[in-house]
Amino acid sequence: MNRRFLLCLAMTALIAFTVFSGCTSSAPKDDSVTPASEKTPAVPAAAETRATSHAVRQMATAPAALPAGTKEHTFAYVINGVKGTVSIPMSDSLYADYAKKSDPGYKPPYDAATNSSYYRAYMEDPDQQPAIVELARAIQEKTPVADDQARIAVSLVQHIPYKEGGKQYRYPYEVLYKNQGVCGEKSMLLALLLKDLGFGSSVFYFLPEDHMAAGIKASSPYDFRNSGYAFIEATEPYIITDSLTDNLAQGKFTSTMEITPAGTGKALESIAGDYGDARQWAGLEAKIKSLSSSENEAWKVLNAKYDLSYYT
Repeated sequence: MNRRFLLCLAMTALIAFTVFSGCTSSAPKDDSVTPASEKTPAVPAAAETRATSHAVRQMATAPAALPAGTKEHTFAYVINGVKGTVSIPMSDSLYADYAKKSDPGYKPPYDAATNSSYYRAYMEDPDQQPAIVELARAIQEKTPVADDQARIAVSLVQHIPYKEGGKQYRYPYEVLYKNQGVCGEKSMLLALLLKDLGFGSSVFYFLPEDHMAAGIKASSPYDFRNSGYAFIEATEPYIITDSLTDNLAQGKFTSTMEITPAGTGKALESIAGDYGDARQWAGLEAKIKSLSSSENEAWKVLNAKYDLSYYT
């Protein structure tokens, strides 16, 4: 009885093993089922959402490719002793168009009876306006303080290297594109830039001296010769109001100047600080070879604040 039971039990086990082996080894593989060991761990929904969001942010913040024939141009400035740069895209073909206008044979449309109309022909040419507006916008992104935006614009133009061109003036767009210009070309660019920053602006032209400077709207006693505009030397870094005239260093420009307004906006409200610095700088420069130690330190502070040792 016991042996029969044991034999039956053994037969049952053998049958079960055979059936089990057949199910695991000879059954056709279902390609739709991936073994657990080969499966990629599931990404939690929240983590997947974060990854997707990060990818979207990367795409949104990636710099857009510049159009063909366009290059980014970068300009340096110094404000309160801190260096910075501003960049804008500029068109090669538009520069080529302006270069043709600067050829000696080209005459801009103007009334020959006045110099002002001649300068306006350069400042008001419409094709360059979007680039000037874009540069003003880029400056505004550097600081929310309007007066400091004006100071960045002044320093930026002053840091454009001085270099003579042909017989004709270069347009402001050319000055930016080539990063070079003379006093008149840089002054017209600065007047335009200040206008687009919302300031009253102008250019001063001194005929006998054949020199041009820019002006920014200012009240007395900070304006130049009761003109309503403070003097800005654009050739290289100078402090706003430093005209080297009667109040400062014995008078550099003695002739009656011609004023060509460019912008009709606001005045530089905090100009008193610039005016005080300009007067102090002129006094220190007048005795540069005999400065005391404290005066020498003051000279260094002003020099660094406005980058006055930079020469174009």
